Amino acid sequence: MIDRRLVQSLWSGVHVDWAFLASNGVSGGVVVMWDRRMVVRMKDFVGHYMVACSFKCVSDNFLWAFAGVYGSNLDTYRRLVWEELAGIHNWWEIPWCIGVDFNVVRFPSEVSGCRRLRLAMEEFSE
Repeated sequence: MIDRRLVQSLWSGVHVDWAFLASNGVSGGVVVMWDRRMVVRMKDFVGHYMVACSFKCVSDNFLWAFAGVYGSNLDTYRRLVWEELAGIHNWWEIPWCIGVDFNVVRFPSEVSGCRRLRLAMEEFSE
């Protein structure tokens, strides 16, 4: 569970706000934090693999979104990450920034001892 004390240990200040996806078993959780003096959270979405928030900048009313994503390391669930991300992207038609650990690489040379292209690598490259 994420609480104010934990958030304050990561980002001190009274103007911080956050949204989170709790960890599930060995899979990592996701926390998205922002300064309320800079942006106003308009909407948020907490899925199985991501936390996404749409924001409006206080200074100029610019609308944008941020998604924090933690991808599954299992091929069978990886497609669900893509579907979740594509769904929320289509829902909010505004500029995006994504912070992510997809748990996949594009090329065999990025993994020690890997010599051939795996299906997950091909799908990630597409």
